[in-house]
Amino acid sequence: MFKNKIIKNLLIINLVFLGILLFGKMLFIHRLIRIFSKSFLTPFIFSVFLFYIIKPLNTIFTKHGLKTGASALLTLILGLFIGIGAITFFSNYIAIQFDGIIKELTNIVKNKDSINQIMNKINSYILNTEVYKTFANIANNYMKNIVHNLMFAVKYTIHTFSTMFLVLIILFYLLKDGPKFKDKVTCIIPEKYIKLVSKILTDSNKVLDAYVTGQAKVALSLSIMIFIAYKIIGIPNALLFASITFILAFIPFIGFFISMIIPSIIAISMGFVMIGKLIIVFIIVQTLKGRVIVPQIMSHAMKIHPLTDIFLVIGAVAVGGPLAAFAVVPIYAIIKIILSNLYDCHIIKKFSK
Repeated sequence: MFKNKIIKNLLIINLVFLGILLFGKMLFIHRLIRIFSKSFLTPFIFSVFLFYIIKPLNTIFTKHGLKTGASALLTLILGLFIGIGAITFFSNYIAIQFDGIIKELTNIVKNKDSINQIMNKINSYILNTEVYKTFANIANNYMKNIVHNLMFAVKYTIHTFSTMFLVLIILFYLLKDGPKFKDKVTCIIPEKYIKLVSKILTDSNKVLDAYVTGQAKVALSLSIMIFIAYKIIGIPNALLFASITFILAFIPFIGFFISMIIPSIIAISMGFVMIGKLIIVFIIVQTLKGRVIVPQIMSHAMKIHPLTDIFLVIGAVAVGGPLAAFAVVPIYAIIKIILSNLYDCHIIKKFSK
């Protein structure tokens, strides 16, 4: 009996790996997945993220007696006004600081004698005529392809606006029909599985809500701390770096480290004292994040070990980039919830026997 169980499990494992291998050979399926991901999955992920951010506002409107459609439309309009207002308010400052950071990095490169010596040596081995010929060929090719480049720019602009429009449409229906989603799903589920599916949907909703709102609070807290710290130690363009930290902090663990790259380069150019100050800032902010902010805000809602988080995010970055890194933790949590509930209902136990 024991040997038969081992053979059965080995066969299942081999079939799974065989399925993965065959799937890897089906290029047309890969193409379909890329099209589906680009045209629908990416807007859907952003819509779900925005839904949980502005859902409290929608809940307030519905509690005050507004119909679901009216409250969803009003929430969407207010969210757009707030978002556009925030972007308009900060864009001028960030544009000025972005220009300043470009000048800082340019000066760093220009002031490096070793870099200048290397470039001079490289230039000494390159004939000027060859350089001019190369640039002339590039210019000619660009002029020949200018219509193609313009068409690509128009296509990219249309795709961006259509994606934003799709995000708004999905967001509106999530706000409008979100509370009814569980009832509509359970209506088409067999009666004996209604309780199980209802629990999975409820737990998944709680996990997504906790993750999105928690990450937003963590990102805001980190960006405020970074802004204050950079102002104190004298790192230029503090608002720009704080904004970058806010955006990248939505990627767990590695986002904050990535946001420290450019400030580290600037600190190196400013001397050892500034490097020491930046290291102290990093240690303090990272300690506060790990010991105070994340435990207090997230409240262990995800119930995932930090080491698991790190491996998930690193693997997601390697496979699917920043978007996958942002989405992998809640997806893993939802899969964990599904498997846990199935196991509690003895469905997986029966299958494994």
